[in-house]
Amino acid sequence: MTTPTAHPQNLAATLRRLLYFALAAVALVAVLASCDTPLTTFEPRSDAAQRVHTIYIFVIVAASIVGFLVLAAMAYILWKYRERPGHTAQQIHGNTTLEITWTVIPILILVAIAIPTIVWIAGTTAEPDEDALHIEAVGHQWWFEFRYPGLGPDGEDLVTANELRIPVGRQVAITLEAKDVIHSFWVPQLVGKTDMVPGRTNILEKFTATEVGTFYGQCAEFCGSAHALMRFRVHVDSHADFDRWVENMNADPVPPEEGSVEAAGARVFTNFCARCHTIYGVSTEEIGPNLTLFGDRATLGAGILDSTDENLKAWVSNIRDIKPVLETTNAMPTFYVGDPLVDQLTEAQVDQVVVYLKSLKLR
Repeated sequence: MTTPTAHPQNLAATLRRLLYFALAAVALVAVLASCDTPLTTFEPRSDAAQRVHTIYIFVIVAASIVGFLVLAAMAYILWKYRERPGHTAQQIHGNTTLEITWTVIPILILVAIAIPTIVWIAGTTAEPDEDALHIEAVGHQWWFEFRYPGLGPDGEDLVTANELRIPVGRQVAITLEAKDVIHSFWVPQLVGKTDMVPGRTNILEKFTATEVGTFYGQCAEFCGSAHALMRFRVHVDSHADFDRWVENMNADPVPPEEGSVEAAGARVFTNFCARCHTIYGVSTEEIGPNLTLFGDRATLGAGILDSTDENLKAWVSNIRDIKPVLETTNAMPTFYVGDPLVDQLTEAQVDQVVVYLKSLKLR
């Protein structure tokens, strides 16, 4: 009985199919790499993100070279030592030179990757610059609070929520805390992720934004049923625009004209919403997000909705239709669903609150 042997033409066809598959995979990777997403790590917009990106590219290139050489060597060996008529495969039980080579080369590659990685990790613990902007970020279920020590009214903290503002070209030093469960702070284009832990203050890597724009952040640690709906945005402003924002945050809002829809909305806000929300010069409670200059925010609901009149009305009317809420004594109530037994406000009053909140803008 003879053992069937692989025909050279069949083997060549198999190798061609493997080559086509490899080329298709490379093309697919190239197409996917060209796609843009708000949470991409491949478009750094700060010095910290650029350092991470540099290590990414170095590791990807090194891994690609290693992968190519391994696959090329495997293809060569499969072809050269294939079973064919008139050839008997040679049994090799050891090769000291080869074994030393494939041990030393990976060690050198790992050392080459480790050196810049260790240098980067060491740099994350450096003290902030003397003129760095200090910010405290606090994670709640499910929204982000941002506090600027000393920049608020009468030298107190300036507090905002879900939309962080920083100046371009100035180092930012952020400390991280959590009020309830573990959260995680992550803005891929600006800085890597770091956990926010209850009872502990973590220090985020210092970073300096290099470009004016708006960048997306996300809680990156599962924190409950609305984890995926816990987002925020970072607005990188020019120095002048950032100073103007701080000045307007500290200024008392202009009272609405008597008899206007804004004035009616302000009264409804004072009677109902001011129990939980701060607007500088109007209310001081800090149970829920600070709403000062709310009209200038691009989003609502911790970054999950565009701040349109329609979305804001739906949010104020019944938050539970949009996002899970912890049913505690401090939970935002349902204000209007068209049921007299449930409603705390009329539809007209909800509309008035929407107009009032949208009027709170930069001067």
